[in-house]
Amino acid sequence: MNRPLIIAAVGVLVVVLAIGLNYFSKQPKAPDESVSVEPPVTAGSTPAEPTATQSVQPPTFDVVRVGPLGDTVMAGRAEPGSKVFIMEGDTSIGEVIADERGEWVFVPETPLPPGTRRLGLEMRIEGRPPVQSDRLVEMILPERGKDIAGRPTTGASQALVRKVPRRGFGPTHVMQMPSEMGDALALSIDVIDYDDAGRLSIGGKAPPGSTIQLYLNNDLLGRAITGPDGRWWITPERRVEPNVYTLRADQIDDEGKVVARVAIPFARSEPLAGLGEDTVVVVQPGNSLWWIARNTYGSGPAYTVIYEANRDQIKDPDLIYPGQVFALPATN
Repeated sequence: MNRPLIIAAVGVLVVVLAIGLNYFSKQPKAPDESVSVEPPVTAGSTPAEPTATQSVQPPTFDVVRVGPLGDTVMAGRAEPGSKVFIMEGDTSIGEVIADERGEWVFVPETPLPPGTRRLGLEMRIEGRPPVQSDRLVEMILPERGKDIAGRPTTGASQALVRKVPRRGFGPTHVMQMPSEMGDALALSIDVIDYDDAGRLSIGGKAPPGSTIQLYLNNDLLGRAITGPDGRWWITPERRVEPNVYTLRADQIDDEGKVVARVAIPFARSEPLAGLGEDTVVVVQPGNSLWWIARNTYGSGPAYTVIYEANRDQIKDPDLIYPGQVFALPATN
């Protein structure tokens, strides 16, 4: 597991000094997904085939929305006239043709069932090799009547949707939050991403044009200004050692005065070597040993297996923390 991911839970040690704009539903465009400028295409004409000197931009996911019952809408960009396949591993779950503006929309015929999915795109143009998307979409769809942590809820179950690099290290973009808890907050930390080398990528939201200062244990990590979509991203030069930290974001005005603040705990775990991809788990906000055991072994009471294998980290089975990495031993 080369790049553990923590989705910051709004409400965990959060200090909010100002309440502002509502959540902006328009999703951010990934910095590594550039938009190609195409020649104008008149109605009814066929887009010209790309020549060897023209760069073909990979297809992109721009919007993915999942309803409480699994009904889903996906939209993005590709070369005009190209055929776009939505892929789950090596299997296509649907296809669509990009219009003359290079835009595509896909709505699955049936709602997606509960579970975890990892989707990519493959663009096909006649006479050219297929082109894959640079980024994948990961979806966690909860069971009916439960949240994504497996806990019973009387509200509508909301999915978590995030966009991640297909390979290598880069920022993770949250496309849909599992709840609307943070909608009223003017400032939030939504994603903390790190790799085994301690490189960080942190993102969140704030009113457009805001200046954000990010601190780790009161040490300045970096500054950013939110874009028109209300999103900010900071990739600090500093690398962090395994430890437990407090991550704080301040929104400041033109005079340098703090007008909003949010703080959350952040644990960077020791990299684990010599273990297969399916033998460790990184604790996320809202996880419990019971939930991890139920999803790993199919039985909540099997949490004792995880507890016994990680007693050096788990002092109390009812208290586990985001960022902890637990070994998942094989069982009969």
